[in-house]
Amino acid sequence: MDWLRRLRWVALPVVLLALGLFIYAFVIRASARSILKDVYALRVGVSSTVDVQRIVARHRHALRERHCEEPRCSTVFEVYNTWLYRLRLEPIARFFVDVEEKDGTVDYIMVDLSRDTRAFPTSPSGGIIEEYERVPDRMLKFSKPPYWFPTPVGKPYLSVALTSQANPAEREHAYAMSLACLTKPGRGCDLPCDYLPLAWRDWQSELEKEGFGAEGFGSYYPARARCK
Repeated sequence: MDWLRRLRWVALPVVLLALGLFIYAFVIRASARSILKDVYALRVGVSSTVDVQRIVARHRHALRERHCEEPRCSTVFEVYNTWLYRLRLEPIARFFVDVEEKDGTVDYIMVDLSRDTRAFPTSPSGGIIEEYERVPDRMLKFSKPPYWFPTPVGKPYLSVALTSQANPAEREHAYAMSLACLTKPGRGCDLPCDYLPLAWRDWQSELEKEGFGAEGFGSYYPARARCK
């Protein structure tokens, strides 16, 4: 029975490692989800520096920067899948949030979940949400407020933009970010719908209205059958 004893000694570290990684993945995803929930509760043009400071106090473990230089302040949170990446269980992934204030009021929010899937040589796969109090002048020519998709068709990411005039349903769809790709073992997560599934459908509907081809994407995203 010595071989059984030796097997237990070999298996125990493997089981403990697997359990530790499971707990780690659960914790970092829960952290990202909690930050996303709190940021979603902010309102551009309404929420104050005090509201941002409450979020900072709740998520100091993920705070990367809080910088103020009158009249602006910027607060950045980041959550990485560090150990899952280091152990080569999945590609590096990052959850990133930037909240900016002007004169004590939130006027810009950015949320970005990205994963280095190598689906496209120059950019990771991901989902990007940007919310403005109003469209910056430099972007007026290329924007369709209050809810639009400044993303070239065919890219492995989806960028969603909105202003404070977006209706509740549009805002809910924009912020409906799936965080599964932050801790998903192995590959995959190479389509924009993996990150922003509701916004993907809205983008598809818009492209259909523009006559972009079958199901709104034409020949792009051939594996999109899973994007339901």
